[in-house]
Amino acid sequence: MKSDFASEISHTRSLVNRYLSAELARRGYAGLSPSHGDILAQLCRSDRMRMSELSRRIDRDPSTVTALVRKLIALGFAETARDETDRRATVVKLTERGRALEKDFGEISALLHATWQIGIAEEDLEVAARVLAAMRANLRAAIEGEPLQGEEGAAAPPGSCAPASGAQGPARPGADWARRAAAPARV
Repeated sequence: MKSDFASEISHTRSLVNRYLSAELARRGYAGLSPSHGDILAQLCRSDRMRMSELSRRIDRDPSTVTALVRKLIALGFAETARDETDRRATVVKLTERGRALEKDFGEISALLHATWQIGIAEEDLEVAARVLAAMRANLRAAIEGEPLQGEEGAAAPPGSCAPASGAQGPARPGADWARRAAAPARV
């Protein structure tokens, strides 16, 4: 049986976001969305953080992070200031209202995890996490033109965003790329 992992991942992510949005609304956090979660999680762990570092840690484009942080500021959860050591850089931190969100944020996260784990063995969840991490690594490598997971010198897939060394445009790998890409991930 072949599974359409991309579709399953997409539908699961959509349901996770709907669940989180409903729980945020139920707790009175209108306007706050699941897309703010990674930023809030990072800021809960840190007193303040440069916007560039926040972007790197959550693996999002700086312009996306800026838009999300602006929304958090408008909602009263965060504020920005110039970095004291480098006036060109902007730092972001949670306000008192943002810090008060930490308790609910933790509770919502725990409820989500408990909900999606119902009826699934711990071992299956561990395998699923490893498989998804391997898929993510393979996709990142394909985008960046790096070898596929566990393969030295593996070529980038057809239509890859990264050109082969010395080539113009997308890499054009050998015929064995499809065989390697179709092989089970080593997890």
